[in-house]
Amino acid sequence: MAQSTIGIATRSRTPTRLAIITGISFVIMAVLPLIVGEFQVSLLSKLLLYGALAVSLDLVWGFTGILSFAHGVFFTLGGYAMAYYLKLNLSAEGNTYGIDLPDFMVWNGLEKLPWFIAPLKYFPFAAIAMVLVPAGFAYLIGWFIFRSKVSGVYITIITLAISSALTTFFISQQAYTGGTNGITDVSRLSIFGLDIPLNGLYWMILLFTTLVLVGSWWLTQSNFGLILRSIKENENRISYLGYDVANFKIFIWTLSAGIAGIAGGLFVPLNRFISPVYLAVAFGTQVVIWVAIGGRATLIGPVIAAILLGQVQNYAERVTQDWQLIVGVLLLVVVLFIPDGLVGSVTKLFASKSKK
Repeated sequence: MAQSTIGIATRSRTPTRLAIITGISFVIMAVLPLIVGEFQVSLLSKLLLYGALAVSLDLVWGFTGILSFAHGVFFTLGGYAMAYYLKLNLSAEGNTYGIDLPDFMVWNGLEKLPWFIAPLKYFPFAAIAMVLVPAGFAYLIGWFIFRSKVSGVYITIITLAISSALTTFFISQQAYTGGTNGITDVSRLSIFGLDIPLNGLYWMILLFTTLVLVGSWWLTQSNFGLILRSIKENENRISYLGYDVANFKIFIWTLSAGIAGIAGGLFVPLNRFISPVYLAVAFGTQVVIWVAIGGRATLIGPVIAAILLGQVQNYAERVTQDWQLIVGVLLLVVVLFIPDGLVGSVTKLFASKSKK
């Protein structure tokens, strides 16, 4: 029966040249911390995490056809799990009031650590939570959405509503989330007593992003990936062939949320804070833009777009506060003239030349 889907979608093959370029890029980026300053290392670390987040969206939008604005939510849930761990392991001397209870909880009248936050003081629980909390939340909403056979623009609307609702909820629960400010002034990352310096954190992030790319490529080149692309192109036909479409959607939706959660968890020790701003629709829209400009269903495209646009933003902010306008113009150009995205267009160009 799996063979029947071949007529609906064909397997995509990563061009050899692109694979070589990716390998060379990895080596170059691995040695960058030894060459550039701390600011660029920190910036590149953040952009690599954004790239991994964009890949997680590419799995559900580029390959499965599910446009989501909620991946910022999954990113932030993973971030809060790690932020609690780092905040709770800040020394009593490092806290504003000289006690073990986080400052924002003291400000809001809490006298003891809530039971559902207390386990996050231990790294194994925090590491598991940064994956399971976003993945579990995604599974729950995905089960209701996809089992109800909601599709198309209605899924997008639901993800927008989820993003807006959770932003309001996190801001209102100031005693537990830090409110608008979020969780700030956290400790540096320490794993089982070993402090992780900036370069070490960069290499961890680079390895994570690389594993996400390689794992996603392997998944999308498998029979499972073939079915995902077939669902995107003709969901009804795949259902008629006997596949449980909802199960496939729920799985890839949950997997992508877990990846986004890890990205959020690594973001916190890098930037030393997390706040509800990453829950908001604006950040979710940024992730969509990275995938659109880089090229849907290319995997490497969203990573490249996140890095390039992040650098554009970094330099544009020095000139004007309206840097979003520049990104908007780039998106407009891509949508009108390069609908396959930057990498998607390059890949098609190589493919057409090879046929000649």
